[in-house]
Amino acid sequence: MIITKTPLRITFTGGGSDIPIYFNKYGGHCINATIDKYVYVLVNRRKDNKIYLKYSENEVVDVKDIDSIKHDFIRETLKYLNVDYGIEIINWADIPTKGSGLGSSGSFLIGLLNAIHHLQGNDISKQLLVEQSSHIEMNLCNKPIGYQDQYAAAYGGINEIIFKENNIEIIKLNCDYSLISNNLLLLYTGVTRDSSTVLEEQSKKLNDDDNVISMMKSNVDLSYWLSNNLKENKYYEIGNALNKNWELKKNFSSNIANDQINNMYKKGIDAGAIGGKIIGAGGGGFIMFYVDVNNRKRFLNKLYDYNFITFNIEQSGSKVILNI
Repeated sequence: MIITKTPLRITFTGGGSDIPIYFNKYGGHCINATIDKYVYVLVNRRKDNKIYLKYSENEVVDVKDIDSIKHDFIRETLKYLNVDYGIEIINWADIPTKGSGLGSSGSFLIGLLNAIHHLQGNDISKQLLVEQSSHIEMNLCNKPIGYQDQYAAAYGGINEIIFKENNIEIIKLNCDYSLISNNLLLLYTGVTRDSSTVLEEQSKKLNDDDNVISMMKSNVDLSYWLSNNLKENKYYEIGNALNKNWELKKNFSSNIANDQINNMYKKGIDAGAIGGKIIGAGGGGFIMFYVDVNNRKRFLNKLYDYNFITFNIEQSGSKVILNI
């Protein structure tokens, strides 16, 4: 039996520039971080020829009927790794992850691959986890996504990721994780959405909409700017970067913001947040606010009827926590 623990992620700047249709032409850059909210995957080899799956649904199929599995990530992963034996797979998480914008799909897939490789006795590198999960999600499951989630989930920490044609470089930033975490809060909007709808529209516009392409270039410039400030320990600039990112992000797709999200965002800023933005593709999930730690109590008192989550930035990435 193997259990893996894989972190969710937040993105500060550059989200969307990790999509190949964009960065292969213009180059991309993002800064993200993993947090101490996790996706767990348990895999257990069975003596029969059944596949038992427990996630938001339950599935039981024969190994020979692997193509009938409804969960596309699990189905394609089992086929990709040539799993021809009975197996049980169970998935759960610390917080609501469906449509959260916290990269849960990438975290799940990294955790699943990590678990099955260890079940099979394979020692797999972080880079190979990224490559295999990206291939499964983007090519085998045809998801219109980028690469940043997989890198975050595998490597952990605060990362600067530079995207170029045929080359992706990840640089772990040496920051004060505790200080940054103390100034960040996640507001759960209560709205879930399928990120594919948002990302499909965004991908199309990044290919042929000059205004959106220009906005994304500004987003990448902002991401490089924040990187330079973080390297100089100017962490307060995160709030300003989030604010600027949010103004740019709303132009990428008509599905990113709605009246409810805009109202929540405005209330957060009015309550004293320096900046904030929707996390992930948009349309729902979590809004992240940068609030000076000295103002946090006052901020939360003003927004007492909202559901906030505190967290710490973690630095280990996906790991096996049980192997018996």
